[in-house]
Amino acid sequence: MSDGFPALGRIIGVFMLSVPERPMFTSLIKKPCTVLLCALLGLSACSSNDYKASADRESYAAIAGKASQVPGMTDAVVIDEPRRVDLSGFPVNNASFEFLDAEADSELGARIIGLNAALDLAFQHAREYQNQKERLYLEALSLTFDRYRYTPTFAAGAGAEYQWDAEDQFVQDMQALTGMRPVSTVETVDAGTSLGARYLLKGGGAIALNLTSNLTRFLTGDLDEVSSSALIGSFTQPLLRDFGSAVETEALMQAERDLLYQLRDFTRYRKEFAVRIASIYYSVLLARETARNNYAGLNANNLSLEREQAFQQEGLRTLLQVGRLEQSALQADLRWTSSITRYKRSLDDFKILLGLSASDNIMLDDNEMQLISETGMASPDIDLEQAIQLAVQTRLDLYTELDRVQDAARRIDVAANALLPALDFSFVAAVPDSPDNSLAELDFENAVYSAGLNLELPLDTKAERNDYRRALIDYEAASRNYLLAQDSVVLEVVDAWRRMNEARKSYDISLTSVQINERRVEEAELRAELGLGDIQDTVDSQNDLTAARTELISSIVDHNTAKLEFWRDVGLLYVDDSGQWEEGVDEPR
Repeated sequence: MSDGFPALGRIIGVFMLSVPERPMFTSLIKKPCTVLLCALLGLSACSSNDYKASADRESYAAIAGKASQVPGMTDAVVIDEPRRVDLSGFPVNNASFEFLDAEADSELGARIIGLNAALDLAFQHAREYQNQKERLYLEALSLTFDRYRYTPTFAAGAGAEYQWDAEDQFVQDMQALTGMRPVSTVETVDAGTSLGARYLLKGGGAIALNLTSNLTRFLTGDLDEVSSSALIGSFTQPLLRDFGSAVETEALMQAERDLLYQLRDFTRYRKEFAVRIASIYYSVLLARETARNNYAGLNANNLSLEREQAFQQEGLRTLLQVGRLEQSALQADLRWTSSITRYKRSLDDFKILLGLSASDNIMLDDNEMQLISETGMASPDIDLEQAIQLAVQTRLDLYTELDRVQDAARRIDVAANALLPALDFSFVAAVPDSPDNSLAELDFENAVYSAGLNLELPLDTKAERNDYRRALIDYEAASRNYLLAQDSVVLEVVDAWRRMNEARKSYDISLTSVQINERRVEEAELRAELGLGDIQDTVDSQNDLTAARTELISSIVDHNTAKLEFWRDVGLLYVDDSGQWEEGVDEPR
């Protein structure tokens, strides 16, 4: 129940207690106010929920009605969903990871989140995703009002006024001074109701009907009171300016198309969001693998350092040589510590992106990295020219830019129409009340009819002229934006293609680099154990091996991400309501 109505009841109650105790006032004011207050309280108890449910029904129906026009769009768009996140169904980690140093035990008891589970969590609980759904809903909600304008609308009202003269101190003093008889108090009541209906026509016209009645006789019961009623109907139709559905319904047309554009944007966003979740998921795993590799490199450096320090004690190594290895170990330790910090920070940021709280303890599934490694580095089975042609044919944002050119062309016609003279036809019928002053009767025999034309010459059209010129410029800008969007789509596809090739070549190079540096490390270790090694060779080979292993994993992640972005930019990535995707699927238009 609304908080405003109890306050209103208190105000009315105080007002009724403070008015003069006149029988006429009491019967006409206190009883109707009590009835009105009860009606308002009863209405407030259910109206808020009813209004919300009505808005949801219309808005969701508008979304569902246009969802079929957007490939890949779902009609399962519901806002105000429960926001509680339940992680109890996910497996629990019981291992402690030494390569995380001080954070080794931080993931004990953490819930292990796979990629599919992360996508589902994001599509159910991510705050950013919820914002996008609300934007879509609000666009549909706005459309419901534009549609409502072209349905019959009704209005009803009632009012009553009670008047009496004030017996102030000045009047009493004058009566005592002059000996005049007391001046009687004059009381009057005026009350009336009105009921109206209005219907806007899509051709520019409007039909209106209004019924008014004076209710004084009903309230007082005095048949000598004057009663009046009237029924007035009117029809207006522009003949030049604002004539025709193309002009009159432009706002409705644009609202319909704006909802379609928002649906396309939402569908495009779902694809981008799914790819971004996957990309960040793999990036977090990459940060974790980097920390693991740096820890392995640090251990290798420390083993070499212990050996070289033993040689130094035997006089086989100089302080300068051992110092070089000590410095390398310190740098490796710093890289390891920094990589742990980057990993934990990226994991925390990812939790917030999924819609989890900062206190939720999760870790990502290491098996996901193994899965994308096993898929290999194969590129999509499609050549670049075909990909570009498909992107131009399927990209929803490109269709929107083309439709915006059509919108701009329509606005030129609307602006040109505003430069015309205003010539309006009107027809009015007024039916008065009955001559014998009977209650609730109208005299249709004495109805008055009138018809006419109203002409307004366009002598002051500076604003309309500017709007017309602006519409022409907007059309040219929309045309350029469409051509720019075409080029941007082509470049996005080409860029994703290039990044796939780059990642694949980086993988080949890193794989070879790992093999080379493993042999270098083995040889450096053998030579060092024989006392023939060079400290710099040991340092360089171990650092290069660590970097090559990290780069190898990075190239796998980059290739997988670039491939997802390629399918997204081509327009052939379908994403369902849980964020799961299918690559290379061409949804029917």
